[in-house]
Amino acid sequence: MRSFMLPFLILLLIASTAITYPRLTVEHKAPCKSCHINPSGGGMRTEFANYAVALNELTLPATKKIAVKNYKAPRLSESVTFGFDTRHLIFDDASIFRMQTDFFANVELFENMNYNFRFSEIGILENYAILYIDKQKHYVKFGRFSPSFGLKQADHKSYNRERLGHGSLTYLDGLGLGVDIKGLLLNTEFLNYGRQSIFIGHLMKSFNLNSLGGFGGFSVQLPEEEVGHTRFREAKALFGGLSYDRFTLMGEIDLVGKSNDTLISYLNFTSRIEYGLYFVTEYNFFDGNRNLSDGVEEYLRFSVELYPISFFQLRPSLTYYTEGIQKDKTDYFLQIHFGY
Repeated sequence: MRSFMLPFLILLLIASTAITYPRLTVEHKAPCKSCHINPSGGGMRTEFANYAVALNELTLPATKKIAVKNYKAPRLSESVTFGFDTRHLIFDDASIFRMQTDFFANVELFENMNYNFRFSEIGILENYAILYIDKQKHYVKFGRFSPSFGLKQADHKSYNRERLGHGSLTYLDGLGLGVDIKGLLLNTEFLNYGRQSIFIGHLMKSFNLNSLGGFGGFSVQLPEEEVGHTRFREAKALFGGLSYDRFTLMGEIDLVGKSNDTLISYLNFTSRIEYGLYFVTEYNFFDGNRNLSDGVEEYLRFSVELYPISFFQLRPSLTYYTEGIQKDKTDYFLQIHFGY
């Protein structure tokens, strides 16, 4: 697999002029804020995302008609909307692992000012206020939220999430500023983790060129000097993707450490068999010291994403480890996701 690293890197560099934040951003040629309350993506979805995407696109055509007739908007009142996500993994030995059980609430306090919450069984994970400026082109965000860095794919155990400190339950106190300059979105965040201060800069842009859709971006993470822990290290991410017809490619390259001594790569290729049915191939690569002969970890994952009814996903996956301590081993699991 290592022999494919050079063409893989070249492919990503070309694709990064047009990319994604996960694949729906590429396919729809639209920024993350079109479908998420958080302008930089992830977390609670908007009413548009629920109706236009989850209800009308990510569902098998045969069952969509039934759901459309009985659909209820996720709105408790004129100023309060809600949502939820629950995910479970069923392994090949029949054991079950609960990945997520979150409830979301968004309150419109004033015009162009919202307050967003994420609740779980351990309490409030995320809560932040957003003030939108100039017809929601710009924003100020303050509170506790998920950092904006690289691709925010749902797999928190992927190397470009977990090894950079951005795995599950990563919500930090801080201030975020967002500016939209003719479709070029710039997010800057000033965060705190214990006694460590962290600055994140996140630049991204979606584009549309005839039948091609894409999204591209760059992130930088600059933590304060180490103060007894190393969860957040200095890092740079170049991420991107392209979409054409039924096919979407997206990926990320990370250089970690002051000397760029660690290389992390992620690649995702998705093909649509039918609306509501997708085949996904993912590639993860980690090299702790930029020396291919020492300490490389690598795996491939093959998944089927099936949405038999609206807001419900079945995702059987097979993982094959090509390098590392689990080399030549395989894992199988079924992910069940219900989100609204």
